[in-house]
Amino acid sequence: MDLFEYEGKQLMRQFEIPVPQSFLISSPAEKAPMEYPFVLKAQVMTGGRGKAGGVKICENEKDYEHHKQNIFNMQIKGHKVHGLLAEQMVKAEKELYLSITLQGVQKPTLIASRMGGMDIEQVSRETPDEIVKIEIDPFTRLKAYQKKYLAKRLEIVDLPDFYEFVEKVENAFFTTGAKLVEINPLGLVDGKLMAMDSKFSLDDHTRSMKDVMEQLKEERKKLYTYQPPEEEKTTITYVPLEGDVGLISDGAGTGMLTLDLLNDEGLHVASFCELGGMTSEEVMYRAMDLTLTEHPEIKGVMIVLIGGFNRMDNMALGITKYVREHQVKIPIYTRMCGTMEEIGLKTMKEAGMNTYNNLTQTVKDLAKAIKEG
Repeated sequence: MDLFEYEGKQLMRQFEIPVPQSFLISSPAEKAPMEYPFVLKAQVMTGGRGKAGGVKICENEKDYEHHKQNIFNMQIKGHKVHGLLAEQMVKAEKELYLSITLQGVQKPTLIASRMGGMDIEQVSRETPDEIVKIEIDPFTRLKAYQKKYLAKRLEIVDLPDFYEFVEKVENAFFTTGAKLVEINPLGLVDGKLMAMDSKFSLDDHTRSMKDVMEQLKEERKKLYTYQPPEEEKTTITYVPLEGDVGLISDGAGTGMLTLDLLNDEGLHVASFCELGGMTSEEVMYRAMDLTLTEHPEIKGVMIVLIGGFNRMDNMALGITKYVREHQVKIPIYTRMCGTMEEIGLKTMKEAGMNTYNNLTQTVKDLAKAIKEG
């Protein structure tokens, strides 16, 4: 279960992680909940809201009314704005990045960087030396020497405050059974660390958090125009692995066969995304987003589609729409056959995408494209 920023910060407060003062605005009719100036932040289940105009400073009532109406009417990367967070303005002397994750790794891993407030995937690609990764033993947590090394890499001066902050984030991660706790930016405000943003992803199968998740879902009902995220209404199954190729399939059997074929060509799957059941353009789009955002370092994507009930024209629309909107540069090779195959292949061809109806040839050509760079 992915949390909105305001929900993540509610949990952080429970674990005594410092966050700015903030108030949720669930309707366009609500008055300003705090003194000016403050920041107004769209609550959506996607990144990039700042660039899209979903974060604005309100200096007075006129600003507030204007920005409030505009942001409530926005869609950011296809996501409706479900509510707004009015938040205390804080000035950070330094912005860092800190997260603990289980996504795409074999052990709980702390990831940190001095370059906070930026797209961490971009930092990883362009300046990998700025990324610190430390595996955490879930029984002993971070050891003293690991904290000391981390503080040195992040150029932290106040070690007691830093150690205490990291311990609180660890506690929040392991106690809630989270898959991800991310703070970007982690601000140094008046010499003390503060979580200026929050990204929290809970494991749906964590028994100890069932009541909390049910309560969160119930509270969401008061949000203006709130609807469950698309992934909660689909049969997508996403499995993170370790490799260099993203694999999307509309069936587990064909997906496993493709995985073996990729291995035979010397490629290893970084993630397996099974669409499952009756799918649509939107489900295909979501599968592309999961595959390319959860493992941004992948070198290519293999898509295997057999249209029985599912229509290949709809699958093609989902793929091409995502590639166009996100300007994907890595090679994407698709095996597509079945219902409405001719229209799907035509759509893919017009988009300049590599599309076949022979699985073995698709795998071989993808391997060749990746190896040739």
